[in-house]
Amino acid sequence: MGIPFLQGGVQVLLCQANHFPSIPNVPGAKAKPPTAKPMKRLRSRLSTAGVKRRFLDKVVLPSWWEDSIAATPGGLREVAGYICAHLGYSLGSLLDEKQPLTFAHTGAVKYKKTKGVTDEAVALATHYALGVVRAVATAMTDLPAVAAVPSPEEWRKELLDLSDKPWVCLSQIVKAAWELGIPVIHLKNLPVGAKKPDALTTMAGERPVIVVMNARKSPSWIAFIVAHELGHIHHKHLKPGQTLVDEKIDKTSDEQDEGEANDFASLLLTGHRDLGLNSTRSMGIPQLAAAATTFGNSYRIAPGVAALNYGFTTGGWPFYRSVSAAVWQRRRNTRWKPSAPI
Repeated sequence: MGIPFLQGGVQVLLCQANHFPSIPNVPGAKAKPPTAKPMKRLRSRLSTAGVKRRFLDKVVLPSWWEDSIAATPGGLREVAGYICAHLGYSLGSLLDEKQPLTFAHTGAVKYKKTKGVTDEAVALATHYALGVVRAVATAMTDLPAVAAVPSPEEWRKELLDLSDKPWVCLSQIVKAAWELGIPVIHLKNLPVGAKKPDALTTMAGERPVIVVMNARKSPSWIAFIVAHELGHIHHKHLKPGQTLVDEKIDKTSDEQDEGEANDFASLLLTGHRDLGLNSTRSMGIPQLAAAATTFGNSYRIAPGVAALNYGFTTGGWPFYRSVSAAVWQRRRNTRWKPSAPI
């Protein structure tokens, strides 16, 4: 989503050739054209770290950039400044080939990860997202003052009263969050080599900002992610300067913070901590989509949310993850039996 900006305390000073007196020609001497080797080596280091050429050219570097510019010390500092501002790498590690690439701001980031996933695996996506947050926070000067996130029960009732739909949906949640002074950003264009977390919530000064990086197309799936992050904000899991990264939101997590955020999301979207939806018979995608639509209209729960809850309860994720895309296409009556009273 190419954002032309320089920030994070990076100031680039260029040495233009015409600032210096001309050097007389030496007979028989041939001027050597500048080479692009410094940039080639920098590209190689970045590629190894997961930042491929296409992303660097399309998102990070300005359209007029030519690698030969980096053959001079000033030009190399210039390109390092762009990379530092966009991706969060420290200027020193970009300029010194002997140093490993490191991020400039590594403190106060808390990663919620699944087993076997390291902090380093999601660090690139995290720091790129934080660069976008800094740009948004700088540009959005007309945002309202931050207001407290209501309880999920209170907020659900308010959203349903205002809604033109029978249920709470993604667009309503996002709109309501912005009205509370909490930006919600969907960041899809990430470095190819970066492991993408589901989302993160960070504090830009006193303002919470949510960045969703999950690329799923299901509005109901993304609605749960956004509601989960709003749960972190409601329960004050972050302090100024902190960032919380949800590598993968786990409905079964036994961590208190994650459990509270999950409960908030479920209560906001369904009115219950756990619907535990089940059926008297097995259903294919068309049948489940029809059942979810009927159920959703009856109980004011988005059909996609109902279908995903059914998949979670029955353990059929590989099959039912695709149902939320079909719930709008099938509207037939079928039996539906929740295992919990609703």
